[in-house]
Amino acid sequence: MHLETLLYMLLQSDKTRPPPGVTPDFEALARQAKTDAVPNQWAKVSAQRIAVGLDDPENDLGPDRYYGWDNEKPRREVDVAAFEAKARPITNEDYARYLEQTQKDSLPASWSTTPAGIEKPAGNGTASKQGNGGNLYMNGHSDRLTEAYLRGKAVKTVYGLVPLKYALDWPVMASYDELARCAKWMNGRIPTAEEVRSIYNFVDRLKRDESGNVDGRTISAVNGHLVNDGVEESPPSHPSHNNHSDTEQRPDPRQFFADLENCNVGFKHFHPMPVTQNGGTLSGQGEIGGVWEWTSSVLEKHEGFEAMGLYPGYTADFLDGKHNIVLGGSWATHPRIVGRKTFVNWYQRNYPYAWAGARLVRDI
Repeated sequence: MHLETLLYMLLQSDKTRPPPGVTPDFEALARQAKTDAVPNQWAKVSAQRIAVGLDDPENDLGPDRYYGWDNEKPRREVDVAAFEAKARPITNEDYARYLEQTQKDSLPASWSTTPAGIEKPAGNGTASKQGNGGNLYMNGHSDRLTEAYLRGKAVKTVYGLVPLKYALDWPVMASYDELARCAKWMNGRIPTAEEVRSIYNFVDRLKRDESGNVDGRTISAVNGHLVNDGVEESPPSHPSHNNHSDTEQRPDPRQFFADLENCNVGFKHFHPMPVTQNGGTLSGQGEIGGVWEWTSSVLEKHEGFEAMGLYPGYTADFLDGKHNIVLGGSWATHPRIVGRKTFVNWYQRNYPYAWAGARLVRDI
């Protein structure tokens, strides 16, 4: 995570060198995104009781268990009321339309103004035409984004500035304060941490139902974060030293880690990816294009919280009422973190540089 922090700090400089190899064809990526885009639908998330956190006492007693930071402990259950959520997060196009129509001058820190000559002609109408009507709002703000507004704006990436017109289908990265104002304008709000966990739980359950709830013996390479101790099979087939099987001794990784198949994490891509093709399917953990997910929940002590003895300031130093919880992870976050269902991260609400986005929810 400190590597990730260093990376988004480096992006604030125009002297940062790109990674070696071939630069992605962002124009072609934008063209494909427009073709694949579908309207961003509301999905009902039913009321449910969800498990939050894990148990990991700071001692060597008991069976093997996964390590947890103090803000993840103890395991507890939370009742979450029913609500509706947008399938995918707020995009750069959504946010640009918000800025244009509200006549706001400030840009998110993930954007930049471009020097003359950086933008190429937008072939095949990729600048603002919308394939299949995929990005039209359903809330009264349906005016199309103008090419005049797009001109001279770009998104910062490790490859340099990418014209905004080629990144319209990416999730927007901005501070919580900025996104909360946009969400209100879009007739929604940013979900609480419990609501985001409820979405993840709901999507995870749908995936299990669709797969027939089969608990396979092997795990694909893309889900290597589910593998125990780096072996190719989970649980490992060899017995433990005390003649008890690892199946008996080890916790089930699927209980603690999400399926990250097709997720943009762990440097799969060195930039956010389009999300507008997912407007018809509710996005789960790690599935919002390669950005962290803001929540409206302030980082604070929960029932049973105790600062850890080994690192007492890990969470306690940030319990100042200024930080909000973010969940999931970005394209530069290790899959072991992105996929961990109990992991908690946080940023100050007005911090503009983190690779974090948000989705809309509304009460029902």
